[in-house]
Amino acid sequence: MSTKTTAAQTVNDIMTADPIRVSGDTTAQEFARILAANEISGVPVVDALDRVIGVVSKTDLLHRCVEGPVGSTSGTFFEALAEGRSAELESEDLGPVEEFMTPEPVVASCDDAIAGTARRMAEEGVHRIVVVDDQRHVLGIVTSLDLLRAFPGSGNE
Repeated sequence: MSTKTTAAQTVNDIMTADPIRVSGDTTAQEFARILAANEISGVPVVDALDRVIGVVSKTDLLHRCVEGPVGSTSGTFFEALAEGRSAELESEDLGPVEEFMTPEPVVASCDDAIAGTARRMAEEGVHRIVVVDDQRHVLGIVTSLDLLRAFPGSGNE
């Protein structure tokens, strides 16, 4: 990939194609394992037809650990840890990702310009944009790090 970004470059030029994704019923524990095993910080959440329905990140998981599942009577993950209830932690159910994902994520098409995509990410305050087709099927993902690599002076020269 060139280190010089031109007006003609599109999201397709910098996206990670066919990214890892999860379904809404993926457990928080499985989601954490996926992030760690793949050294990533977030993924699209898809329905049974591989259409994006949300995005979930390490930050979302951390919030779930702090807040605990909706309707929880056993307190939060961190409360259990602080109180030495480690046996409970192994079976602690933090719920499925659909309960703490960001619904309706910011999306882009393959043909969108890189500069416009960077501007949208900044305006929306997001670190990743899911690249989709007209039916919202996941094609790729662009992260803020991908954008930094695409622009001159980002250290890749």
